[in-house]
Amino acid sequence: MPRLIHFALLMALCTSAVAQEGDSPWSGDAELGFVASEGNTDAKSITANGSLIWEEGNWKNDSQMQTLNTESEGVRSAERYFVSNRLAYTFSPHNYLFNYIAWEDDRFSGYKYRATIAFGYGRRIIEQPDMLWDAEIGPGYRKAEELSETGGATEEDGILRAASNFRWKISPTATFEQKLSVDHGAENTVSKSTTSIKTTVKGGVALKVSYMVHYTDNVPQDKVHADKQTTVTLVYSF
Repeated sequence: MPRLIHFALLMALCTSAVAQEGDSPWSGDAELGFVASEGNTDAKSITANGSLIWEEGNWKNDSQMQTLNTESEGVRSAERYFVSNRLAYTFSPHNYLFNYIAWEDDRFSGYKYRATIAFGYGRRIIEQPDMLWDAEIGPGYRKAEELSETGGATEEDGILRAASNFRWKISPTATFEQKLSVDHGAENTVSKSTTSIKTTVKGGVALKVSYMVHYTDNVPQDKVHADKQTTVTLVYSF
C-alpha cells in the first residue's frame, strides 16, 4: 500500500508542475479513488491512474499509468501496476503511424510480468467537435513470465495488435469513452475493454466511473480468464 500512495503523490506533483506551465503542448489527467469498509467486512482499496499527453505538429505521445491495490481482512487480494506509452505520427489527414509499448505487473493474474511492443497503421474514422474515433492495427511482440516460487515458464509470442478508442462529449460537462484492444498471438490472446463516463464537477475536477474487463485466453492453473473491475475516481484534468 505505501508504494501506491507514494506513486499517487508523485503523479499529482508531476501534474501540478506541468499544469503551471500555462499554454503548452502538454495535457492529461490524474485520478485517485479510495474505498474503505469496516464491520462484517474489513476491506480497503485504492486506485491511482494518470495520463500525460504531449502533442505538437504531426507528433503525439500518450503515456498511461494505472495502479490498483486491495486488502481484505488484512490480506492483500489485488495488486496491479500498468504503464504504457504510445507515440504517433500523422502523415496525412486522418492517417498515422504508431509505436506502442506496455509493461504490466499483476501478481494475482498468475503472471510475474507481461511486456508488449507493437507498431503499425492507424486511422481517425470520425472527427467531429463532440466525437472522435481512432482505430489502429499492426504487428508486435509479447513476452510474459508465469509467477512461480521455483521460476515460472516464459511465454514469447509474435502478436497482431488491434485497438480502438471512441470518445463522445455527450454534454458540456459529460464525456463517454470506450477503449478496446486485442493482442492476438499463436500462444495467447489478451483483450481489454474499458468503458467510462466522466462528469465535470467544477473547473478541472471531475467524477469518473469506469468498468474494465481484462480477458486472457490461456491462463495459469486456478486462474480465471476474465478480470472485471469497476472504479469510481476523482479526476483532475489540465
